[in-house]
Amino acid sequence: AFSMMSRLTGADALKQPLFSVFLSDSDAEASEITFGDVKEEHMSSELFWVPVSGTSGYWEVHIEDITTDGKRLNLCENCRVAVDTGTSQLAGPTDLIAKLIDVLGVSRDCSNFQSLPKLGFIIGGRILSLDPYDYVDKAQGICDLSLMALDVPPPKGPLFVFGIPFLQKY
Repeated sequence: AFSMMSRLTGADALKQPLFSVFLSDSDAEASEITFGDVKEEHMSSELFWVPVSGTSGYWEVHIEDITTDGKRLNLCENCRVAVDTGTSQLAGPTDLIAKLIDVLGVSRDCSNFQSLPKLGFIIGGRILSLDPYDYVDKAQGICDLSLMALDVPPPKGPLFVFGIPFLQKY
């Protein structure tokens, strides 16, 4: 099967067999993709690796659980997530997204924005947390969660999709 990465790696065109993506959250800095290296100046935390799992064809990894302010919610035992630069929100199975909406309790009028918890995903034994400004769209006094229901049918699903809010943070 054709893969740009396998072609570049096979041709010894890369310093390392990897690529990295930086999605800027500001117009002052350009987003970019880097082949063969990681630009450490764009890293917000220490780099760590987790194995790609599944056969969906996505860049997919295992989620051990979901947390709020570091506390496990026991919502995921065998959850998987695909990382997707083309998805504008965080997406997941309808039942789990409904539970997260209830747990987070974001007020549409933003009255509780300052007290919202960190939303975390345990991946590779580490909690990757999003602050409220990462997972809530706040504009003109209106707050909307950057979460949407997406039911990917088996065998590719159920599956979470981490889009731009997650990628801008990590």
